[in-house]
Amino acid sequence: MEGDVVELGLIRVERSYEALANHLREQILRGDIPPGAGLPNERDLGDQTGLSRGSVREALRILEAEGLVSTRAGRRGGRVARLPGAEGVGRSLDFFIRGQQVEFAAVLETVEALEPALAALAAEHRSPKDIEALEEISRQMTDSAIDTPRYQALNWAWHLAVAQASHNALLIAVMQALGPRLHDPHVENFISTEMRGIVVGAHARVQRAIVDRDVEAARRRMARHLRAYRSKVEQVGPETVVFT
Repeated sequence: MEGDVVELGLIRVERSYEALANHLREQILRGDIPPGAGLPNERDLGDQTGLSRGSVREALRILEAEGLVSTRAGRRGGRVARLPGAEGVGRSLDFFIRGQQVEFAAVLETVEALEPALAALAAEHRSPKDIEALEEISRQMTDSAIDTPRYQALNWAWHLAVAQASHNALLIAVMQALGPRLHDPHVENFISTEMRGIVVGAHARVQRAIVDRDVEAARRRMARHLRAYRSKVEQVGPETVVFT
């Protein structure tokens, strides 16, 4: 109504270092500053933007924490732009899992939901190089002389190779983050000779479907493999995810 007073909410004024961090972040993510490109030093950035050295330093610290800026050593050293990698996804998930004390069973459920989809995508998108990688890992896993840590590492490598054969960068990053939690090194006393044979056989069936580009068979066989794995590992796994 006429004469009513309009009420405005609080207006947040962006801090100078936040403004610089946001500006540089967008330039890096858009590709205006390509990966590997050197950034001006703190003094030059201050001269160009009119900000204090302290504000410039804080902005760069934020970007370094986000994985968008790194420091290069040597005569041509200084801060350079970089794009975030999968390790950032892993770090965030680790913090969430630890902070929320996520149950080990929940991690099993999550990967059980994810990996059949990855196997299906692998069957659709795999390349000859992907098949070679899977076959080489499978060959090494059949060696009965390898010790338990080596076997566990190969088992995880096979599952990651399936994910990589999907050629879906986002799902691969999630799998890289979750996978080590699934194949927890603190889960012991269940990798018998008999169990190794069962795993190798399950892998072979999934792998055959991927080679044959049979999307639904790859999805179904991976789901069956993970259900069987979960039924065994839940009996001996920790209640919450254990970190070294």
